[in-house]
Amino acid sequence: MILRALDVLDGVSASIERSGVVNEKDVDKILDFLRWFADAHHQAKEESILFPAMKTAAAAHNRPIAHMLVEHEQERLTIENVEKDLRLAKLSEFVVDANRLSSNLRNHIYKEDRILFEAVDAVLSPQADAEVFEGLTGFDTEFDKRILDEKLKDLRLMEQVYLRK
Repeated sequence: MILRALDVLDGVSASIERSGVVNEKDVDKILDFLRWFADAHHQAKEESILFPAMKTAAAAHNRPIAHMLVEHEQERLTIENVEKDLRLAKLSEFVVDANRLSSNLRNHIYKEDRILFEAVDAVLSPQADAEVFEGLTGFDTEFDKRILDEKLKDLRLMEQVYLRK
């Protein structure tokens, strides 16, 4: 879902480069999605459930986890810069920061999929893995799931506009 939002953000950036016009409501929806889902849910799950379990299981993984936490902070700051650029109508800077956010977040997701999650499999005991799984699956409430459904509807509409899907 995060990659889909980044695809839309890339489409918005390309549209701005072509036309010099931005739809602030669409950008607000994308940034809201990234803050709400990518940060407040995805990254919060990692920071509150997965990373502590990994630190407990293997001290050797503290450095990679610290690196991932730094990247989380960098992503939050870049989202703030994208929004600032939007509000100040600095469209060329918006495009640069939006492209930076997309690239960095895609790279971060790649690291999670190819490095972090492989390390999880290697260091967590079956019991710790089960506890992490339980914590992750119990993290979202029914209310969270309803909000996500609404945000995904917005995302699908924006995909039709910016990605011609």
